[in-house]
Amino acid sequence: MVEDYATELEGMPDAKKLAIAIYGESVASYRYGVLADKAVSDDHRRVFRAMQKEEQGHQTALERLAAKHFPDDDFVLTPEDKGLVIVGARMLDIRDDTSFNSAMRFLHDTELRTGEFYRALVALMPSGELGRFLGEMADECVEHAASLLRIKPR
Repeated sequence: MVEDYATELEGMPDAKKLAIAIYGESVASYRYGVLADKAVSDDHRRVFRAMQKEEQGHQTALERLAAKHFPDDDFVLTPEDKGLVIVGARMLDIRDDTSFNSAMRFLHDTELRTGEFYRALVALMPSGELGRFLGEMADECVEHAASLLRIKPR
């Protein structure tokens, strides 16, 4: 995990911080969608589709906040920027029980990393609606992380 977000984020424009958060939500949505498409059970399909929709909602909300607070900013993110919120490959492999469990671990670790990222943003960025939303997102990431480790391959 990233050891010190304060160092990584120091001097970074707030709009870029939100761009990284948006990227993280887009990858999470993508991953959950892929898992739903590849799911072998209806229960898994429902769980992953629900998580995909939730991540899409987070992405949309962050995009709206970015457009409201930083309408003229746009960023190309580096692999290092993306690494602040993502663990493992963008595309997860789930061909057997072992790879399924590995995918759940990547998702778990990504949720925790993203939660830490959001906590750092709460401390560094303006309060108000943006700060409240980021705090809520941090809490949700921790909840998601815990739930992922309870999902079994079959």
